[in-house]
Amino acid sequence: MQNFKIYPINESSLEMYKKCFDENGSSKKTENIRWQFLQSTKSNSLVEIAFDEDKSKVAAIYAISSVKMQIDGNSLVGSQSLDTITDVDYRGLGLFITMAKSVYEKADNDKVALVYGFPNGNSIKGFKKWLGWEILDPVPFLIKPLKSKYFTNKIKALQFFPNVNLSYSSYKSNKKFSVIEKHIFSEEVNVIWKKFSNKIKVAVERDKKYLDWRYIQKPNENYKIAHCYRIDNKYLGFIVYTVKEKHNGRIGYIMELMYDLEEPTAGKTLLDYAIYNIKKEKADCILSWCLEHSPNYPVFKRSFFIDLPEKYRPIELHFGVRAFTDKIKSIVSNRENWYLSYSDSDTV
Repeated sequence: MQNFKIYPINESSLEMYKKCFDENGSSKKTENIRWQFLQSTKSNSLVEIAFDEDKSKVAAIYAISSVKMQIDGNSLVGSQSLDTITDVDYRGLGLFITMAKSVYEKADNDKVALVYGFPNGNSIKGFKKWLGWEILDPVPFLIKPLKSKYFTNKIKALQFFPNVNLSYSSYKSNKKFSVIEKHIFSEEVNVIWKKFSNKIKVAVERDKKYLDWRYIQKPNENYKIAHCYRIDNKYLGFIVYTVKEKHNGRIGYIMELMYDLEEPTAGKTLLDYAIYNIKKEKADCILSWCLEHSPNYPVFKRSFFIDLPEKYRPIELHFGVRAFTDKIKSIVSNRENWYLSYSDSDTV
């Protein structure tokens, strides 16, 4: 790229990467950048850092992180588009489009099957018009309101309403199942994922290696992991959840809910357990990502999660994909073939 030197992501360029985001109002931690791109489950993440040598300054960054994906019964390398930024002094030069196309060419040559992601409102037009993305909106937000004040405070005419508890459900121990909270994933999660994903055509492979990386090894997080066992000690599944101060409130997140589909009550038991503990942490509401055709969608609905209308969403996000080979294009361009959860989010 003329006038700019292009750097990849490595230990030497981590601070360069961080500084660009810090100086443009989106601070990052070095250890999180390292985890995302240098410690991921697949080694061929692709990042371009455009550096202006005359000014000793990063002009722009485009980055995708590679992941193992299940696509129409095959295990392939896919990628997620994560960090897109152009320094304020270099905007309007077309760097985003130029760098993204360069990264995609490298990914295609590296036999990466696709790139997917969740562009914000500022970048979605570029992804669709110039980068050939298929837009599979909407991002499947589900919400379980817990306290009325979080919502009435957003509407001036309703701000005088008292803070009412909107959820009275509680967790009851089940003689058939036990739920144990422990910060590990056993090899048994591979069996659960295989059963759970039997009819899923497109998803990141949520095996033990991925789950360890995503929830055990990720720095600066406090994910809670609870596991469900049958009375005969058979492993039935797990739930990952967390509570964060975000969006002017205290928000609970169901990151992942996976269970033996032959025991749907185990899924409901896990979700009830997480809801109960999130409420104990005084959350205002609980969010989840779950497509309407997903195996666990009925469990969320039975627990009174509702679809969150786009106009009430805390941030504008879109869901899209670009296949690098025509062989899988029709498969990955169909929203009904995908499985998504907050595991796919890089911001929670």
